[in-house]
Amino acid sequence: MDRLIAAEVFISIVERGSMIAAAQALGMSRAMVTRYLAQMEDWAGACLLHRTTRRLSLTEEGEVFTQRCRELLAGLEAAETEVSAHGGEAI
Repeated sequence: MDRLIAAEVFISIVERGSMIAAAQALGMSRAMVTRYLAQMEDWAGACLLHRTTRRLSLTEEGEVFTQRCRELLAGLEAAETEVSAHGGEAI
C-alpha cells in the first residue's frame, strides 16, 4: 500500500472523526479506509485510534503520528508548489 495515500486517509479519519466520513470524502469504500488504517497501525507498530461504536479518539501514539503525517503531507505540497513555481525547471 502507498504510504502517502495511507497518510492522507489517516488524516482524513482524524479530521472527520469517522471512517465512514473519511471514505465518503476520499471517494473510497469504508473497507479500503479500514485497510489503510490497519496498515498504518502495522507500520507504526502501535494502535493509533481508540475505537468505540460512537466515536474515535487518538491514542498518544496517534497524536504523534498525526503530527508527523501532517508534516509529511505539508512538505510534499510545498515541494510540488516550489517545483511548479519554477515551471518544472531544475532549481
